Amino acid sequence: MKTNKMKIWIGCGIICVLSVLLSSWYAVTFNDSRLIVPMDFKNYVFEIRDLPMIVSVSLTCIYLAMLFVVLFIHTGKKQRQAEETGVTRKINPRLGRLGVLGFLGFAGFWTYSVNGIVFPFAFFLFFGFFGFYYEGKMSGTFMDERFRENIACAKLKAYRITFGIMLIALVILCQGKLFGSLEYTLIAAIITLSLALALGIFLSEYLLYRYDHDDQAEEGGE
Repeated sequence: MKTNKMKIWIGCGIICVLSVLLSSWYAVTFNDSRLIVPMDFKNYVFEIRDLPMIVSVSLTCIYLAMLFVVLFIHTGKKQRQAEETGVTRKINPRLGRLGVLGFLGFAGFWTYSVNGIVFPFAFFLFFGFFGFYYEGKMSGTFMDERFRENIACAKLKAYRITFGIMLIALVILCQGKLFGSLEYTLIAAIITLSLALALGIFLSEYLLYRYDHDDQAEEGGE
């Protein structure tokens, strides 16, 4: 994905988050918290003041769905190209700065306290994008047999750590309501899942970078 397109997608994501926050503030301040607090949708009657919240949430859902599809297609395309050429894909290491978006996850504590919205916690997943820095450092590397073995080892170790964290979290959360609240349990599950996946994404690139450079150092020492 080109840098300009990446910036556009990031900008759209920020706009979606801001629109949800603003529409939530509007609903709490001017619309009696409709569509924010739990309500009986069987008797729901549309009002024009509900429009900002409906539009912002709809746009955010569409954005997330489109982002998932685009990333899935882009990743598959790059993997096929790498297999055909035998060279790792070219990525600018500065894309690792996208990991800063992970700090948007902390906004979830504010949105939950204000209007009960928990989806911003999912932004912790973006911490995994710090791995783009290490992937960028290895752009254009010829994938010989040793490099492919390092890829397998790095991914295996990253998956083990990620699975271990998720398993421990699952065991703990299945013990019952966290602090006596199902909402806290849901929040803990979202945060744990997002951070675990982010760690897996980051480690797969960091470990590969470390393994590859360790091998080069050993060859240089010989």
